[in-house]
Amino acid sequence: MTNQRGADAARARVTATGIRRVGADALGIDWADGAASVIPLRDIRLACGCAVCCNELTGEPLLDPAAVPADIRAARIAPVGNYALTFEWSDGHTTGIYPWETLRGLADQTGRSDQTGRSD
Repeated sequence: MTNQRGADAARARVTATGIRRVGADALGIDWADGAASVIPLRDIRLACGCAVCCNELTGEPLLDPAAVPADIRAARIAPVGNYALTFEWSDGHTTGIYPWETLRGLADQTGRSDQTGRSD
């Protein structure tokens, strides 16, 4: 029973229950474990793991952070099944898929929680 509870808690940590734009430069995500995060859009763009941005064999980042504008915007945000989001970026990039696990990791790194606009 304890293992099941642990698995449920781990799953809830990376299950999004809602997303929203926070201003022009951030994404808010509500998580099934009750947390609410705000992730700067530039951080999300820099975390792209597609073959253009990341070496497929080594995992080494290929994207030069200096090439990503500080004011990058998401023209479109769309779900990819139940496991990820994809973005259409203002710099023209459209091929990245961002799994919920990646987005939760970014949320944990930024350390920002959303106290202002949780959508319940």
